[in-house]
Amino acid sequence: MSRQAELMNWLDIGRVSNADGGKDILLARNERGARIDWRTGEVWLMNPKVEEPFADFLAVERWLTLRDMPMVDKPAPAAPAPAEPEPAPEPGPVRDTLPAFQQKVDACLAKAEGGQELLETKQAFEAGSEPYLEASTELSKTALELEVSPAMVATLHISAFAALAETAGADKLERVAASLHAAARQIRASVTA
Repeated sequence: MSRQAELMNWLDIGRVSNADGGKDILLARNERGARIDWRTGEVWLMNPKVEEPFADFLAVERWLTLRDMPMVDKPAPAAPAPAEPEPAPEPGPVRDTLPAFQQKVDACLAKAEGGQELLETKQAFEAGSEPYLEASTELSKTALELEVSPAMVATLHISAFAALAETAGADKLERVAASLHAAARQIRASVTA
């Protein structure tokens, strides 16, 4: 199942424990997040949240396509030929600054399930841990540079927090920071590949 996801450009972003003691696979693409159940192989779409599992990633892709496709009642009339030449296109959108991008990441975290707690955890880690702040900033800079969505960065933070619950000992924040550094390297590698 994860090979099928990889062929559809889903990135493996980690593992998360489930109630049955297994490790489900977390995947992400753009602002989407998914989880593969370790027992059944069912795919659960987490962003957007869908209540029913999918049999495989083909079903996920079909559902996402139908969901994002505009409803068409009748064919649109053919557009008349333009009488005048079109004006020069506007310059592209202005890229976000790092603080604006990080605010968008925080907004995405706040919108997630348990979002306020996730946002407060991220802010507390950034305030109390230099390695975490450095890793979080590196991840945001990489995402901004390579035009990765703030929602994807928020998903990577959530994945790192999930890994935190599985870590024992004093090195918890260092492990989470290492997870964010790895996510930044993975983003860079996936774009340059």
